[in-house]
Amino acid sequence: MPAPMFLRGAAPWRNTLSYLESGSIIFRPIVRVFTLNYTLDKPDSDGLRRFIFWHLAQIQYKNPSVQCVQFKNTTPTPFVSFYLTRPSIENETNADKDDYEIVHMDCYKKSSNEIHDSIRRVMGKSELQQRIDSELTARLENPANFGKDCAHYCMCLVYGQMSCPGRKKLPDYLRGKYTRYKIDELEDIRKKISDNDALKDYWNRPF
Repeated sequence: MPAPMFLRGAAPWRNTLSYLESGSIIFRPIVRVFTLNYTLDKPDSDGLRRFIFWHLAQIQYKNPSVQCVQFKNTTPTPFVSFYLTRPSIENETNADKDDYEIVHMDCYKKSSNEIHDSIRRVMGKSELQQRIDSELTARLENPANFGKDCAHYCMCLVYGQMSCPGRKKLPDYLRGKYTRYKIDELEDIRKKISDNDALKDYWNRPF
C-alpha cells in the first residue's frame, strides 16, 4: 500500500501537524511579504537552502497572512527581504499610494540556525508578545469565557440563553423572590397562567 502524500519525500515528518506547530518564528503584524533569494548550486547559499528545507513550512503555517516567495538563481548572493506596511490615515484616503518599507537581510555563508535566529530576533515577535497573543486568542475563541476581551461580554448574548433580568423580566416562577418569599402570590399567579404559558410568553417578548 503506497504511503499517503504527506508522508512522501525527504524528511516527511516536516508535514506533520506537531512539527508545523513547533515553529517559533511569528512575524510582527507589519510584515506582509517574505522573500528568499538563493542559488541552487553555490555553497554560499547552503545555509539558506537548509533554512528553507527545515523552517519555511513552519513559517507559512504560523503566518498565514504573510506571503512567502522564493527566487532561485536570480542573484549571486543569498539574502531574504521583508516588505513592511506602514498603515496611516493617508493610505485610507489614497489607496493607490504604496506605503511600505523593504528590509534586506544578508545570508551569505550563514548557517541555517544563524539565519533562523536573526529572523526571529529582528522581525519576529518576542516570547512575551507571543504568550500574550496566545492567551488573548484563547480567551476570544473559547465560548465558555465571558466578559471584557472575550467573544461575548455576557452569557445572555449567546443564542438560546435567557436575557439578563434587568433587560427582560423572567417569568415569576423562575424568580427567587416568588419561589422563596412570596409563595402564596406565586400560587395565585399560577391560577391565572401556567408555567409553560408564562415561559412561552417570555420567549415571544422582544429582547
